[in-house]
Amino acid sequence: MKKIEWNKVTWYSKLVALILFVVLPFIGFYYGMEYEKIITTIRNNFLINAKNSSSANQNFNNVVVDYYSNPAEWQKDSNNDSFSISYPIDFDAQDNYPALSSIDWRVNSNNVLGVKYFMLTVPRAFEPQTNFINTNLTIGASSAKSAVDQCMNADPSGGPAMATSTADINGIQFTVFHSADAGAGNYYETTSYRVLHNSQCYAIEYTIHSSQIANYPSSYNLHSFDKNKIDSLMENIIGTFKFTK
Repeated sequence: MKKIEWNKVTWYSKLVALILFVVLPFIGFYYGMEYEKIITTIRNNFLINAKNSSSANQNFNNVVVDYYSNPAEWQKDSNNDSFSISYPIDFDAQDNYPALSSIDWRVNSNNVLGVKYFMLTVPRAFEPQTNFINTNLTIGASSAKSAVDQCMNADPSGGPAMATSTADINGIQFTVFHSADAGAGNYYETTSYRVLHNSQCYAIEYTIHSSQIANYPSSYNLHSFDKNKIDSLMENIIGTFKFTK
């Protein structure tokens, strides 16, 4: 029997490589679609359960709205030993393990190192057929002296200065900052909740990323996304934040 030389390029090795090159993208697409079906099924099960417990006169659309405005039905993340937060189960959440230092622990960190402990992504599908791209919510902290000293200062960059406010979240007083940025047909609006806690500057932030509708062909039939809807959802999520130590 002829011994196969695995390190030798032959016509059949080229054929196998070509088949894999053509087939693998379709396999990835298939499993991506299957994953989306699983997520949709999970989401629908939650919504159906909510619907069954509602009054007979409540329609399904109201149930969907109720789910996203009812944190008691959400997934609770307590993986970080210093805080917990809840969020809708169909959004992608990531915890930072291990807790590595980086400059993206908050927007406009001015290259000061900190740790991004948590990130949540609201996908484009949440506002379909609109110019909404996504929204990322992050929780980060830094004990660096410059970060602590400047924690309650408005960022020097990020568009025109906007009014700040305060918010009480489960007994903790946060200062709220707003900034905006734009470029290449994209628009970014950031809301930053900051507080000094255990000698660290904590930042809970969300950035709404949208695009110019004029960039798309009219045949796409896009309309402007509901910013109030996104803001309300993110405020509800931030409202579940609690320090655990």
